[in-house]
Amino acid sequence: MKREKQVAEKLIAAGKTITFMESCTAGLLASMLTDTEGVSAVFKGSIVTYSNEAKAAAGVPPFVIQEYGVYSAQCAREMAAAAQEAYCSDIAVGITGTTGNADRENEGSREGEAYYCIIAGEDIHDYRIRAQVAGMTRREIKELYAADVYEKLLELL
Repeated sequence: MKREKQVAEKLIAAGKTITFMESCTAGLLASMLTDTEGVSAVFKGSIVTYSNEAKAAAGVPPFVIQEYGVYSAQCAREMAAAAQEAYCSDIAVGITGTTGNADRENEGSREGEAYYCIIAGEDIHDYRIRAQVAGMTRREIKELYAADVYEKLLELL
């Protein structure tokens, strides 16, 4: 059984709600979760914030992006917190990073690196992915990141 289906079924069984704020995965986490029938009972919604401006508009304090960078654990944590607040969910995930070549527009960008945060109630879990992505498509990189997120969600549930 796929990880995202296992996560969906565990959320449904526990009656726990979830939401996402996604940057580098561009909505893939939400799309994967909604492949499971009945998930509408626990999936509150998702925000795709691909640009820095979108992150700020969705609730990430601009000083976090300026001080720590858009590709940072701090930014991922603020993304998760903003998503949790926006949807009043039990669990929230924020993810930011690069899919392929380093982003020359944003200092601190490293190829194959992503940060994500899972907030479950009062518990905050920060993660960093560092992967060799040479030769991979952007879709494959997003799938790699999503698999990591769902693996950690399974562990936490």
